[in-house]
Amino acid sequence: MNRPVRAIAVSALLLLAIGTPCLAKEAPVISHPVETVVLDAKNYYLAPSNLLKLGIGIAVAAVPANTNADQWIRDEYQEEIRSDRTDDLAKIFKVPGDWFVAAPVYLGAFGAGRLLEIPVLEQWAQRSARATVVGVPAVLFLQVALGGNRPTEGDSHWRPFQNSHGVSGHAFIGSIPFLTAAKMSDSPYAKGVLYGLSTLTGLSRINDDAHYFSQVALGWYLAYLACEVVSKGDAERAGDTQFGIAPLAGGMAITVHRVY
Repeated sequence: MNRPVRAIAVSALLLLAIGTPCLAKEAPVISHPVETVVLDAKNYYLAPSNLLKLGIGIAVAAVPANTNADQWIRDEYQEEIRSDRTDDLAKIFKVPGDWFVAAPVYLGAFGAGRLLEIPVLEQWAQRSARATVVGVPAVLFLQVALGGNRPTEGDSHWRPFQNSHGVSGHAFIGSIPFLTAAKMSDSPYAKGVLYGLSTLTGLSRINDDAHYFSQVALGWYLAYLACEVVSKGDAERAGDTQFGIAPLAGGMAITVHRVY
């Protein structure tokens, strides 16, 4: 999955190079795409709050990955749930996670938004591209650093730098457009639907026996943090209130952030 992730990152950078993001409520736009990416990267990789969330996510994923939980989930799904029907659905759900689909969609949406003067479409494409760019280094590093196997290759236990499937790249790429849209939506019902849709690409990888649960969950979570960083950065410039989700042992924590 490394090559596809790199390819969509290049496409996303191209998108950033041809325009500037429109921020809500007529907040000042960022005039330089390189500056935008650098600021997003600082918030993702240097901000203590995000590093803490990233560390918690990795620690939570370590539990099923290094116990029998991943294998149990895999066996239960493959033996009790998987069917011809789920295989057909998985072919559809996998599509958003394919880099050769996601990249043209972002570029096309950006172009259409600018040509037709639809700011929300242009903003969605920009935010999705930025989230992809900022999260890709973490995905590529953790895929190898954790060293997990695919279900068809062995167990999911972490063996650093022994393999390159510790994180699902499809789950990462496929969740970003829906998470971005959820962050932009004001409706709690729409947010709920979009968050649910963001998990379907990862579920398709579990169905296809291509990744373990922990690998899919970590790919989704890295995308969530990337989208949160992008949304938070824009909201700070616009003075919005931002809500977030952080995993905790036995549950989730909801956070509220506002700059005054």
